[in-house]
Amino acid sequence: MGLFDRFKRKKDPEPAAEPPAAPAPGLAPEPDTQAVILLNREIDWTTVSKAVEGRFGPQALVSTDTSVPNAPAMTFALEGAEFFCGYFAMPHPPQVYDLSSLPEGLFSPEERETLLAHKCFLVLAQKGGGTSLAEKRGICRLFTRLAGALMELDGAVGLFLAEAELLVSRRLYLQHAAILEQNWDDPAYFPAPLWVSIRGGRKGEAALTGTWGLKQFGFLELWFLDAKSPWPELHEKLYLMSIYQITGTELYKNMDTIAFTPGDPSLFRELNGALFIVGGGV
Repeated sequence: MGLFDRFKRKKDPEPAAEPPAAPAPGLAPEPDTQAVILLNREIDWTTVSKAVEGRFGPQALVSTDTSVPNAPAMTFALEGAEFFCGYFAMPHPPQVYDLSSLPEGLFSPEERETLLAHKCFLVLAQKGGGTSLAEKRGICRLFTRLAGALMELDGAVGLFLAEAELLVSRRLYLQHAAILEQNWDDPAYFPAPLWVSIRGGRKGEAALTGTWGLKQFGFLELWFLDAKSPWPELHEKLYLMSIYQITGTELYKNMDTIAFTPGDPSLFRELNGALFIVGGGV
């Protein structure tokens, strides 16, 4: 049984319905959304429900499952979407993902050591709610609010998002979650740094800088090829371009052009499941 299998909702068979409309980008968003919250100490299970109920009210707790004493689970509901949370009194298994292989992420060197030294973890998962871009975006926003409440637990040290291979410290997760709260009513805002990681690499002699995690929203990853701009500027461009796509403002495609410098356009070239941004004043 997979790590997240026990959190799948069992549904009765439903009659056949009309097929859903095709997703806009040509790639379907990943309907499931899940992450791991790392803890540096064992916690009392009731503190988890209290943290959520304290933020969202007692109606947020739908059910509790303690049939497996060492791995209890709960179901929460936010705005009609159900989220499943389970506790595991052991470090995150390296066979599932070796967190020590992640040299980059949203953490300081000291925070990385704390993250890797965690003692136990929570699994937070939402199953099947992200079947369209709008639904995926909505689920991820709610997921961020819920994870933010759990990140305030005494002992929480950070979050790991496998779909983006992204490790985030408690400090920076709460910082971005607070920004989301401040912009909750702004449809043009999405907390991209908590869902998309930025990677560096090389292709021959050329430097590469790009995203990892846009696929979960149904988009090709975006990569700058041999860009000359400073690293912080490339980060900002990639996060903004990610937000534009996730919020439905833009859709970048093969052979499109984009002008970061007036009169000096860059070209999108699709290769190996990614859009490479080449040329222009970048």
